[in-house]
Formats: sequence, C-alpha cells, structure tokens
Amino acid sequence: MKSTDAGLEPSSWDEIISYLPAIKNQTYFHYFSEINFTFDTLEPVVDSSDMTPETWKRIATRIVANYKDHDGFIILHGTDTLAYTSSALSFMLENLSKPVVLTGAQLPIFHPRTDGIVNLSNAIYIAGYKSFRIDCIPEVCICFNDDVLRGNRAVKTSTNDFEGFSSPNFDNLANLEQNIEVRTHLVYSPNTKALKLYTEFSERVVNVTVFPGYNTSVLIELVRSGKLEGIVLKTFGAGNLPTGKQWKTLVEACEEQETIILATTQCPNGQIELGQYASSNVLKSKAVVDGKDITPEAALTKLMWVIGNFDATKRCTMLAQNLRGEIS
Repeated sequence: MKSTDAGLEPSSWDEIISYLPAIKNQTYFHYFSEINFTFDTLEPVVDSSDMTPETWKRIATRIVANYKDHDGFIILHGTDTLAYTSSALSFMLENLSKPVVLTGAQLPIFHPRTDGIVNLSNAIYIAGYKSFRIDCIPEVCICFNDDVLRGNRAVKTSTNDFEGFSSPNFDNLANLEQNIEVRTHLVYSPNTKALKLYTEFSERVVNVTVFPGYNTSVLIELVRSGKLEGIVLKTFGAGNLPTGKQWKTLVEACEEQETIILATTQCPNGQIELGQYASSNVLKSKAVVDGKDITPEAALTKLMWVIGNFDATKRCTMLAQNLRGEIS
C-alpha cells in the first residue's frame, strides 16, 4: 500500500521494489544472487477488498502460462482477502508440483517498521527452494510472520499483529527462524500428473451465520425462487440449529431445488459432528454436506468452485471429499 489523500491504496510493483534493494539489485544481497526473477503485474493493480473470481482466474491463468519456465511463484496480496485467494487457487490448480506462495504485510512497505520486507524475503526462500536447498512445498501456501501455512487452512485473525494469520485446525507447514524447518510429513508430495486448471466459480451462493432468533423466511423464499445454488451455513457449535420447523422447511426447499447446504461451525477450532446433538438432526439430508473442520474462506470458495465446474450429480460428493488438504 501507499499513502494517499483518500487513505491507503495499492502500490505499483515499481513503487514496491524501490524499498527492496536486495531484490532490485541482486548483487547487493548475495543470498538472492542465484535466483532469476520474473516480475509481472496485474493491471490495473487491485485492492484486496475488490478481489473477485475473475481476478482469481487472471492470477491462476498467469501461473499456468509460466508454469514450465519457473520453479515457484509468489503473489503479493493485500491481507483482507488473502485467505480467500489462497483457498480459491488451491482448488483451481489441480496436480500442483511447485510452490505458489502468497504474502503481504500488516504495515505498508513505506512504513519504517513494515513487515512486508521480511515476509517477501521469506516467501522467496519457499518459492526458490532449489537455490536454498530446502524441501519443496508443492502447495498453495501463505508465508507470513516466519510461518508457512497451507493456503486453504489459513484465516486472518488480526488486523494489527504481525502474526496476522493462523491455521486453527492444521499445523504450520514450515517455520522460518534461523533455520528453516519444513514439516515434510504434513506437506503434499509433488504431483507428477499434468497441471489442470479449473477457472469457473458460481456467484449464486450466500454465507449465512445462524444467530438466536434467526428468521429463515427470506432465505427459504430465495431458495424457492431457484436463484440460489449453494449456502454456507455457519451453525452453532458441532452443527446445531434452533429446533423450530422453519429449519426443516429450509432443508426441504433445498432438496426440492437441488440447492446445496455446506454445513460448517462458527467456532474457529474443531469441527461439526452432525447427529452428536439432537438439534443437528435436521441437517441429515441429501442436500447437506458435512463441512467438518473447513475454514470459512475455504468453505465459500470450495462451494463456489465445485458448483462452477461440476454438474449437480457430482457436487455433493466432491464437497465431502478432501481435495487439497482443506479438511481432515
């Protein structure tokens, strides 16, 4: 970001690189001297709050176009929607065998205490693993505050702490201290199959957070109209809902319209267990998929992606599967 009269706005790559002499002039910092960088910018530069599926498609298409000629990829991204983008890219890129690393900063690059320089330097180590003789992480991941997180397991948990992201239900893939420790037992093995790209996302989905007194009438009306293809339903605790008849009516409407409910929990840690409590029994339906311990960002992007790329006969099965390490 750069400071303007209107507030912080996205910087261009030329503005960013001026703060990074170690990369701009590689002879200045010999640790990066063996790496050949290619720089690319999506024009116009996008504020992360303006991220859309079309932008995800542009990013993924650039990666695929340059895939054979590069060992790894780094995406500089605003933090607000970074976990959505990392989740989306993980589903879009099937059979990934190279690191795709997203990073950003809590403080702008011009700030004297910015974390952006360290975060980008760390991302270079993960993407340029061959030059540093460290283990490959052939996944979409987030490099932030000396941690490497699986991209579809990460959530933004702070607006101001340098440790802005966490992975509530899955351990870090790596830690970057004085020594870089890659936890190879957690990392996906490089895939020898050809890379596949799936770019479509349905935008006919909603995020619904259940709260005491929630009235489902508007949601039922929307489902019956046929305008809604999927619902991420954030339930209480282990998958619980109020016991009123309105929830049964909603589920029945979804069955009739083939609208998918992806059931998740509002709790950052743990997972849903349908049937553990009687108040979750209403969700035992062919229209409902158990989201287990999926993050909110991965739940939404996975639902959009599955609906966008696969026909109705496959959607529930694919949503229930662990496709990219997003669920346990």
